[in-house]
Amino acid sequence: MKHLVTILLFTLWSLIVAGQPGNDAHRRVREEKIAFFNKKLELTKSERETFWPVYNDYQNRKNKINSEKRALMQYYLQNANYMSDKEISETLNKYIDFEVQETELLTAYNEKFKEILPDSKVVKIYVAEVQFKDYLLKKLRKP
Repeated sequence: MKHLVTILLFTLWSLIVAGQPGNDAHRRVREEKIAFFNKKLELTKSERETFWPVYNDYQNRKNKINSEKRALMQYYLQNANYMSDKEISETLNKYIDFEVQETELLTAYNEKFKEILPDSKVVKIYVAEVQFKDYLLKKLRKP
């Protein structure tokens, strides 16, 4: 069951990330996310105006890292039987580097978020991200 949920989440996230800006499903998910976050974070109008450009930049950078990480893992899965120990070690090091990049990105943007929002709302960003993924999964499960 956990694998099914992971596959569904990965599929949904891939559709969101890979979706064209003009794609109707992508637009609807984006609109729902904005409404969801605005409500959960209780953003004022002025906070929304400063928060969304910063958050969108964060998400774009995070998506790029995750896309590169997925490509690396896909390459590994397709070539693992033919890779030398050195290539496997390099792949592992690249994977860890992507994780470090993601952590550094989170650290940097956490500070940016704190410049525009109080800590009580910054922590809600991370809670809302998890809640929104759960919300999307529940929507997928409905017949």
